[in-house]
Amino acid sequence: MPLTGTLRDLSLPNLVQVQCSEQNQSRVVITRGKRQGTLIFANGELIYATVGDLTGENAVYELLTWEEGDFRVDDQVPSLERNVTTPWSALLIEGLRRADEARAERDHLLETRLRALKNKIGVRGARVFRLNGAVRAEAPGEEVPGDARTVMLVYANVEQIQKLLNLDTPRQIVFSNAQERIWVQKLQDDYFAGWFDSRVVLDEIAKAVQEMMG
Repeated sequence: MPLTGTLRDLSLPNLVQVQCSEQNQSRVVITRGKRQGTLIFANGELIYATVGDLTGENAVYELLTWEEGDFRVDDQVPSLERNVTTPWSALLIEGLRRADEARAERDHLLETRLRALKNKIGVRGARVFRLNGAVRAEAPGEEVPGDARTVMLVYANVEQIQKLLNLDTPRQIVFSNAQERIWVQKLQDDYFAGWFDSRVVLDEIAKAVQEMMG
């Protein structure tokens, strides 16, 4: 029976270690949004990888940057020419090093863009945080109510209510009163939270956030 799960529950490095350590002959298909990657294992080694236009080691390095996504493990191993020759342990070490460098670079760029957003009239502060509540980048500018974990808890509670009512999972939530608004937007792997005063047009901010996140 195929094994399915999410990379949040079992990270790709751990998944690779399991397949290789247990000498599995298997195929792992990872899906993230509209993108899909494939890893093939045999005789305790990772022997094939592809994602988009990337193949071999470069595909592995790309997939190791994915922190979110779904995976499926089965034994439907197609006959393919081997394109990965580096030992799996060395692949993980190099891949994780590259992933850390790429993440730091992306987070620095994101924080620069958040600070540019903060300069817009009516924007009191902005944060991007991960699913575990860890802040990825921020431009608070001034004291804003609540922290990332509080916002995550509120969002999770709203999601639970939506499920109980058999409604679609919310992509965004807006809390407001006469003076201010707090807007939380679900991104692909993260959440954006913005604190605004009543002058802000949220449609314009939403467009700016989408451009910022690329």
